[in-house]
Amino acid sequence: MAGSLQSNSDLALMRLQPLVQDSAWQCTHWNNLLQLGLPTGTDEDWKYTSLAKFNDVDFTSVKSTTVLSKSDVMLWKDDGYRLIFIDGKFASDLSDVIAGVEIQRFEQWLNSDESTNDAIRPEFTSELTDATAKDGLFITIAAKVTVDKPIYLLHFSNSKVGEVTSVRHHLRLEKLASCQLVEHHISSSDTQGVTLSRLSTTIADGARLEHIKLIEAGREQYHLAHNDIKTGRDVNVSSSTFLLSGQLIRHQLSTELGDVGCDVSFNSLALPTSSECFDSRTFLHHSAPHCHSQQLHKIVGLGEGVGVFDGMIYVNQGAIKTDGQMDNHNLLLSTKSQVNSRPKLEIYADDVKCSHGATTGKIDPEQVFYLQARGIPKPLAEQMITKAFAAQVCEKVTLNNIRQYLLQHVTQKLECGNNV
Repeated sequence: MAGSLQSNSDLALMRLQPLVQDSAWQCTHWNNLLQLGLPTGTDEDWKYTSLAKFNDVDFTSVKSTTVLSKSDVMLWKDDGYRLIFIDGKFASDLSDVIAGVEIQRFEQWLNSDESTNDAIRPEFTSELTDATAKDGLFITIAAKVTVDKPIYLLHFSNSKVGEVTSVRHHLRLEKLASCQLVEHHISSSDTQGVTLSRLSTTIADGARLEHIKLIEAGREQYHLAHNDIKTGRDVNVSSSTFLLSGQLIRHQLSTELGDVGCDVSFNSLALPTSSECFDSRTFLHHSAPHCHSQQLHKIVGLGEGVGVFDGMIYVNQGAIKTDGQMDNHNLLLSTKSQVNSRPKLEIYADDVKCSHGATTGKIDPEQVFYLQARGIPKPLAEQMITKAFAAQVCEKVTLNNIRQYLLQHVTQKLECGNNV
């Protein structure tokens, strides 16, 4: 096992060391993690997201005990191609074969290309997941292939106290390829299990991708995720992330626009309630000229929920004609909920158009009055306004079945969220 513990900070990682896998690449990431140490409240990037309870857990690898319910088995069955993971292990017997798509198991590609595997901005979650992942898929969409139906990358788990599920995927779209990928994580246990997830993506010239991620974890579950996207020339990408339930969810999306003419859209919706903490982060690196990016991130705080948004648009010197817009809008439905917002710009090029905006507040009383004046009771008026606020992100999803699934979840959470 790689790694030596050389400081007090490293000693806190000893409980995680048994989870580290033996490949040279994964041992390297474990050593990187030892250098980083465990995040604390003094780390600026973890200032609003405490790992105190997480650090007290005695970690073990998850045991494959989850049995899919009938509703799980049927989820998205007739809507596309399904690639199913149960407790972090690929269930090939339940998964589909996809024409024009090459799928390799984790052990086949683990050491094949370090540039593919490295995070754009390595941090605690990316290093920990890369060090501990036991399974995953390398999915390749061949050049000029348009996958005729969405690909559903489904993860089911029922991990108990301290059990860790760690999965690592890579998606590669070759020149002029196109696909829709839904990454869905469902953790049904109400004990302190942990899910670590990583999806890195490389997109060649002229390719198109719509990526949708849904995180539904049990009320005591942790989900830590880091996704990366690297693009070629004239790429079109949309990625929408929905943080729906769990004790602590932290999701980082890092993107590098590596050539001219890219058009990307990144969106997220977080619905923290009770004592939940949902942390959504983006880093968008404009390293080439003539690229356009649009971002919309929303948080609805219910009960005692805590929401965090941290976003960065970084424009390289020479990335002229960059057009980047990042908006973060937050709604507080309880006096005990809170949102922490940190949109940022770093621009080192001339002749660019970049902006960011952030708003946080309560429901506009004038909007409520307008609906009441038309005979709508106040509680229903407030729910309609809130649902419309959240639905703006859901409407970014082009898949109708996923969009309706999200709207239904939003409605259910709004109905009971402030009472939890």
